[in-house]
Amino acid sequence: MPQVLKEEVRNSILNSAIKIFKQNDYSKSSMNHIAENAGISVGNIYRYFKNKEELFDVIVRDLAEKVMSIMDKCKNVETIDEVFDVLKEAIDEFVTLYESNEDIFVILIQATDHLKKKYDVENSMVQYLSLNLNNIARNFCQHKDINEEDLINLCTTLSVSLTKGVNFIMLSDGSTTVMKKRLYNYLDFMRVGFIENIKIH
Repeated sequence: MPQVLKEEVRNSILNSAIKIFKQNDYSKSSMNHIAENAGISVGNIYRYFKNKEELFDVIVRDLAEKVMSIMDKCKNVETIDEVFDVLKEAIDEFVTLYESNEDIFVILIQATDHLKKKYDVENSMVQYLSLNLNNIARNFCQHKDINEEDLINLCTTLSVSLTKGVNFIMLSDGSTTVMKKRLYNYLDFMRVGFIENIKIH
């Protein structure tokens, strides 16, 4: 088979898989669904990809690495205001990525089962935020009637809430301009409503 035709078949499989994974979620999708949508035989898919997980990996790997690179910038900030300033910068980059990779972004956020461990962007975001907030808030224990364990729990809960909220907004209907406005409003709300309670005065 000519190389150009092979590349067309491979791209057809990838495009079909993206559509099926987004519609049905990875766990409910099958190679049969993907083959039917691509208009080829299941056997032909296995000439290009050894299994469904490899197909998923090829689709999301590049985007996942870019997302994690953005999150790396959220490490080691020193103040609560910096946390939110860096998050806003991250949101700008996330939205730019979303504009050119909308379907893959959705697939990555919705990843389930064992893939959640492999591409758990959500958990990584929680860890980054929680670590930063814990470090920033340690002096808070010296000034308020709250122990270390409760403070860690509070910071982790806030980090989970922030991350879940960001993901929910990114999966909601609306233009990217509307999405960015909602994300900014959400961060401001969380800053005023929760973070100020552990800010050192």
